[in-house]
Amino acid sequence: MKKLFVLAAIGALAAGAMVGGATIAFAQGDVIKQRQENRKQAGAAMRAIKGIIDAKGPTSGAVAQAAKLKELELAFVNMFPPGSDTGETKALPTVWSDRAGFIAASKASDAAYDKLATAAGSGDLAALTAAFADTGKTCGACHNTYRMKSN
Repeated sequence: MKKLFVLAAIGALAAGAMVGGATIAFAQGDVIKQRQENRKQAGAAMRAIKGIIDAKGPTSGAVAQAAKLKELELAFVNMFPPGSDTGETKALPTVWSDRAGFIAASKASDAAYDKLATAAGSGDLAALTAAFADTGKTCGACHNTYRMKSN
């Protein structure tokens, strides 16, 4: 009985690996669209924080938005597999040729999102405003190096 259970478990794992592999292949086929959706969500989170700043608070609403930005960034940096540099993408070749720099830029964004969340949680509108400006500079630095300029 124990042997039958072990064989069934191995079979289930193998089947799951095959299905998982197909899912990964499908996901990479749409990776450009995934990147675009990720950045749309990041833009929406930044606009929401800007709305909180413009309305003069309360800053606590920006905490969830900063957490969302962090979550999106952690996924985004992994959405550039080899071969995803063609098609409807604004990613520059430097994403792949300067991978270490791209990862460093992502880590800088991640750190900026942490500071943004801390400022939002402090209740201090001036601190949130400053952290938001710094976050925008960090985002812009990445765009300048790794994203094609829009016309």
